[in-house]
Amino acid sequence: MRNASLSAALAVAVTGSAFATISNQLIGDSYIVKTGSGAGAEFYSVLDVYIKCGASTDILASTFGVSAYPTLWNMNSGKSFEQKDGSGWKPVNDSGSAVDSYVTAGCRVQGSSTTNPTAGGTKAGFLQLTGDLYFPNFNTAGAGYIESTAASPGAGWYPSVGASLATNLYCRVGYYNSVTNVGKATTTIAGNNMVAGGSLDNAWMIGRFVIRAEGAAQGTESMTIKFATAGKNNGTTTVTGATNPAYRYNQTLTFATPAPGAVALLGLAGLVSRRRR
Repeated sequence: MRNASLSAALAVAVTGSAFATISNQLIGDSYIVKTGSGAGAEFYSVLDVYIKCGASTDILASTFGVSAYPTLWNMNSGKSFEQKDGSGWKPVNDSGSAVDSYVTAGCRVQGSSTTNPTAGGTKAGFLQLTGDLYFPNFNTAGAGYIESTAASPGAGWYPSVGASLATNLYCRVGYYNSVTNVGKATTTIAGNNMVAGGSLDNAWMIGRFVIRAEGAAQGTESMTIKFATAGKNNGTTTVTGATNPAYRYNQTLTFATPAPGAVALLGLAGLVSRRRR
């Protein structure tokens, strides 16, 4: 859903001769998670969403809504996002369940420690995120969308984080470049701007979204994402979607579906189990 004006904006100087290293293209890496076994097995489709940047020194602070780009992440099929019980939308106080939807400001993993993350760590703590007052369903489980209201003054979903290494070590987009287990994409899906095995270096995570995969059809389970962001190119030049279209996003990303027959076999296993009883 990238339009010509947004694409062209990437090729112009932001200030002087500085190139817009924070792109307006989202990456969607989607994959299937299976929980349980036999008749108790369940399939979930996970979609990790990133902003791709050009330099490890780029910094991103927050997401927020402006004019025609309100902060709105909506399931197009009407399905609800799955969440671990009691986790809310924040990546905090959680054991790191793969079946949990959350929004974040760069942190790719959920942890159970309140300590600062360690550079290069594989499970590096979590962000102490404070929900924006204009994010009405921040703690609503089972929602099919998350949004910031049109009345938001633009402070963003995480007003207490900011684009400072002192307040958010994850704001530097190259933070996870040396972490191998979160550094590669897993699946190739048309329109998600990433191929399996592709590098996720200089990619800043904005959220993980999980839906039940049973009955999912490729291409029909998708999510439209609209928002703006603010940050610093190369860690020095301040940029914001509040005034520059190059830092606004309006894209549709697609969820992965289970391998052909996987869910059908799951149903057959349940039938056989019932007959045995």
